[in-house]
Amino acid sequence: MMKPRRNDYLTEILLVLFLLLYFIILALFFTRPLLSHIYTHKVGHSGDSYYFMWIIGWFKQALFDLGQSPHHSHLLNHPYGFQLAQTEISPLQAILALPFVLNSDSPVFGYNMVMLSTFILSGITMFYWVRELTGSFQASVVASTAYALLPYRIAHMLAGHLNLAAIQWFPLFFWGFLATLQDNQFSWKNVVLLAAGLTGIALTSQYYLFMTFFVCLIVVLIELIKTQFRLGWNCLKQWFIAGTISLPSLIIGIWPYYVVHSGGGTERPFMDVMIYSASITDYFIPFSKSAFFGDLVNLYFQRNFWTESTLYLGIVVLILAGYALIAERKKQPGSIVQRLAMISLTAFVLSLGTNLTWMEQPLWISTPQWLQGVIQKESFLVFLPGYFLYEFVPFFNLMRVWMRYGVILMVMLCVLAGYGTHILVQKIKPASRNIIAFFIVALIVIDFSTTPLALEEVKPRKVDYWLANQVPGGQVQLPLVHSFEQRPIYYTLVNQKPLLGQMKTYPSNRYFLLEPVLRRFPDFESISILRTEKVRYVLLDTDTIQIDPILDSDYQSLDIQFAGVFDEIAVFIIPDS
Repeated sequence: MMKPRRNDYLTEILLVLFLLLYFIILALFFTRPLLSHIYTHKVGHSGDSYYFMWIIGWFKQALFDLGQSPHHSHLLNHPYGFQLAQTEISPLQAILALPFVLNSDSPVFGYNMVMLSTFILSGITMFYWVRELTGSFQASVVASTAYALLPYRIAHMLAGHLNLAAIQWFPLFFWGFLATLQDNQFSWKNVVLLAAGLTGIALTSQYYLFMTFFVCLIVVLIELIKTQFRLGWNCLKQWFIAGTISLPSLIIGIWPYYVVHSGGGTERPFMDVMIYSASITDYFIPFSKSAFFGDLVNLYFQRNFWTESTLYLGIVVLILAGYALIAERKKQPGSIVQRLAMISLTAFVLSLGTNLTWMEQPLWISTPQWLQGVIQKESFLVFLPGYFLYEFVPFFNLMRVWMRYGVILMVMLCVLAGYGTHILVQKIKPASRNIIAFFIVALIVIDFSTTPLALEEVKPRKVDYWLANQVPGGQVQLPLVHSFEQRPIYYTLVNQKPLLGQMKTYPSNRYFLLEPVLRRFPDFESISILRTEKVRYVLLDTDTIQIDPILDSDYQSLDIQFAGVFDEIAVFIIPDS
């Protein structure tokens, strides 16, 4: 066996540098004008971005300032503290952000850098997977460009979904998973790919972890049926070793589901689930922020759930993937293209959710006259396999957004688009192949291009700087619903005063108990209960609640102090008893 030559190593290094530069340029172009405001602004308005920035900032404080595990925070759910496992943590993304936060002391910068890295890492992992499958540079560039620039990622970036924008681990996992099915030879490379991909997914998104497991379970069941329940020993061995390596990450990824579900009462109501079933049209309607079609889409198509229903696959990707399927249709059963198609179909059906929808609306079928006497209904829903999974399979009733299964379909179609490109360029003279690939990439960039993204400045309020200089004590934001919103949660990183509220992943019994009483603040009962909850600082939003003039004598009789108004936030202090 010949050893790799020095020129081969140099070529690979230059290729990596080229890919880094290429995807950095694409990421910065598609997120413009973020670069010039990267320390102070974030993309989109509100959404989950403030929560993920808090996670990043809290990880830094816990690990480097307090020297403790970040899994439990004293800054939320005062005075009891908050167990982070109760909601999405995305610890891997938080850890990746730490070097940037330590260098700049800015969670905003760390958040932005990790969000941008999802473009770059997604492109690179997809590039090397397709190159492994096809050996074609042109095919790899086309597939990786499409995958890096998916409107799905931009939509979730605008919504602040740091966990869902991080789709870079799917190519690694499915690269290893499909390789174990294709070849019954033991390979440590497959084990490493499986373990790396599974670890990345588990430490990024609980949704993605569950989705990946379930899709692969269906694929394995199909493989067992095809092989008469005989899978190769080497295949099982590779899965076992990869699973063992990934076990700590799997525990971290699965633990939040267990914590939340073990308490009961967390099942999603059917009416909440059915509206997040994907429509077939979601895969063909361009992105609402498309540079060329966005205005038309917003004018003629209802997009109430555009963040989740942005599943646009792209005209170029669909044509190339379709071409690959047609060209490879005569391949023997078990080919990689057929397995990619099988996973695509599985993910597509699951993304359609519990019932058939059309244009984000449940599709009601008028009952024929002859059938109305039997079912006693004038119309009925068309239930899909997801409905029976929701009813009978454990944990499925925890999931709300079935549309997200569409991301696995996107992974497979980008690979198939790479295959289609490979087949196409093989029919062209070598001298023209790069030109054709460049033309295809240009079409993809045009198809996926977006208008400049809206930015929002992230900065503490005056009251947060004031609180930071006060003696320790808990705080509450009124109206109480504000204590369960993401901005006040983020501001605790600056003011360092524990907040009575927390992330409202599910309705809090504590909220419903306290809200009617605190609605009447300031009175003896509300002040008494706040003192019981060890709250010292009451921040009242004067935009929402009008304060009636109160004399100093009234404050004294209520045993509270009025500290002043900071940018329309009135602050009251409840002294210790």
